[in-house]
Formats: sequence, C-alpha cells, structure tokens
Amino acid sequence: MSVFDLIDPPALLESTNQCIQCEACLEVCCTANSADGLFMNPMDRLSIINRLLKGYPPLPDEVKALYYCTECGKCDTVCPQEIPISQTIADGKVMMVKKGFGPLPKHEKMIKSIFEKRNAVGKPAEARLDWIPDHLKGKIQFEEAEGDTLLYVGCLSSYMDKATAAASLEILMAAGEEVKLLRDEYCCGIYPYNAGKWEEAKTIFTEMAETFKKAGIKRIIVPCAGCHRAFSTYYPRLLKDFDIKVLHIAEVIKELLDAGRLTLSPSEQSITIHDACKMGRKFGLYDIPREILAACGATLTELPENRDEALCCGSGAGVRSLDAPLSMKIAGKVLNTAETETLVSTCPFCIFNMNYTSRKTEAGKKAVHIATIVRSAME
Repeated sequence: MSVFDLIDPPALLESTNQCIQCEACLEVCCTANSADGLFMNPMDRLSIINRLLKGYPPLPDEVKALYYCTECGKCDTVCPQEIPISQTIADGKVMMVKKGFGPLPKHEKMIKSIFEKRNAVGKPAEARLDWIPDHLKGKIQFEEAEGDTLLYVGCLSSYMDKATAAASLEILMAAGEEVKLLRDEYCCGIYPYNAGKWEEAKTIFTEMAETFKKAGIKRIIVPCAGCHRAFSTYYPRLLKDFDIKVLHIAEVIKELLDAGRLTLSPSEQSITIHDACKMGRKFGLYDIPREILAACGATLTELPENRDEALCCGSGAGVRSLDAPLSMKIAGKVLNTAETETLVSTCPFCIFNMNYTSRKTEAGKKAVHIATIVRSAME
C-alpha cells in the first residue's frame, strides 16, 4: 500500500467545502499579515486544496502559499465551521506531492541533506553527541545497555541548543532515571513528513522504529516539541503497530517532582512563558510547564496571547528553512509582547528562532528551554 493511500481525498475535499469564507482565520494567522505573496492565509489555502482535488493545477504562488503555513493550529481555534484547518492543509501538501506539484526546491535540498548527514541542520553526523557534558561521558548508557527508556535529544538540541540537551540528561540522571542514548541518533524525520514527502518520511520512520525495537525501547523522552509530535502522532500514522510511549521532558520532570525524586532550590526570577504550538494547541501541555516554573521560584508573566491563543514563533513545518526573514518577523511579534527579558519554552525550534531574531534585531530578549531553568534550580 502506498503512503498516499492513507489520505482520504473525499474527506479532505469535504473539509475544504465546509469553508464559508468568513475570514475569521485571517485575523489569527501568523502569515496572513506577515508573508509576501498571494494566498498567505488559511481560507485561501483551503481553496487551493479544493481546486487541486478537483483537478485544477495550482499556480506557483498557490504552491508557495500552502508550504508557507506553519501548521500552528491557531486557525483551528476560531473556525465557526470547526474545520480542522491545519490538518487539512498538512494533508493537502501530501496531495500536492502526489500530483507532482510539491514540495519546493528548498525542501528537496533539505531532505537530501537529512539523508546524507542524518540530521536536519546540515552538521556532521559524527558530531551529534558533542553536547554531552564532560563529567557525564563516563556514565552514559547507550542502546545495548539494559533498560527500556531512551532520551532522544533531537537535531536542534544536539547541535544548536546544546544547553537543552545537557540539562535534560543531567536532570534525568540526577533523579536516578535509567535512560540511555543512541550512538547514532538519526533525525526523527518530521521535516520530510511536513513537506508532504511521506515516502521519504516513512523510510526514516522505519529505520528509527527498527532501531528502537532492537534497543528494547518502550518509552521515549524528548525535549523537542517537533520530535514529540513526530513520535506520538506521525509515526503511528505511517507505521503499523508503532506504540512506544512518548513523553516530553516537562512531563517527566513533573512526575519526578511529584515523586520527590527531584529537589529544587527555588530562586526569584522573572520569566515570560511561551506556549509552543506543538506542545500547546496540538497537545494541550499548558499547566505542567507553569507548575514546574513555579516550583523553580519563578514569577511568571503571561504573554497577552497565551495558551490556546498563543502566538506562533514562525518556524514550524519547515517555514524557517524556506524564509528566515518571515520567521524572524513572526518571532519578533512574540518578543515585542514579552514583558521580561527571559522567555521560557518547551520547544527548541521556538528557542532557536526567538534567540536568533533577538540577536539580529537587538531586541534584548533571550529564550531558554524549561529544562535549562530546572537544571539551574537543582540542588
């Protein structure tokens, strides 16, 4: 069976037919008023998919518009027809690929690099574990060790946000959590999946699933919202019988605190919390990060738009690799509404994009992962 058979075109068409052109989604879409070009909003994207499914070839601007959706899901929260807009757009990209109109050249270049270098940031595969703190290198357990729990760090944390990777490992080891790492941690494959290149995504998913099985993995802990989304939602969709339990590091930290296995020394600090799209609207992880930060002694400040209404950072679904200036423009809106210097997120993609934007625009803000805050508060 082809991966394209997993898409139900009649159901997809029905979703697009439900749109009443009310324009409610235009008010909340992060690209509607930020991206250059036509059709850069959910309503027009649904129309593009509708015409595609009816056999009309898309214009270049229409293909671009579909791929400039960050899949943040904010449009889903305001649709009066309750259309699963972001999911419809995501599946529409798969149909775009099936019909030979996608993805964009930059996607193809990125996917080729992932297969060549086994990561999504174009770095040497052999440098993947360089983030491991020197004082822990002799204590690390790898895939051949006993135990069924894996700390899967992800590409962003392994190469671009090493503090998150190190903090996650140190927290788990300090609490006596028996975790192991993979010597060759392949990219989770979320990028080709989001690009609609499901054949390529399934190739990566299959290799990773076989690696997990061989290592006896039954539970995966991830600091990355993208990896969490991939393992918990995308893998089961493309792979039969993939049933490994997936936990974000924040969920595990809360469990460890509740069990008394992790002791913190609260210290006063002012923090603004950012609800990452994939952990917030897509997964509902809102209270746990706030409870953890309170335990760290933080005085929390909410962004004007938070929880289900939180602003997207602009880097999701591969958009940052397509248009970094656009991602920066969107991230700038988050930074500009933050009252404190420090923002905390559960997503390395958000952290990287917000920090990059802050440096380039001299916004004077910094973004850190919740694991980094917890690590600083540990006795």
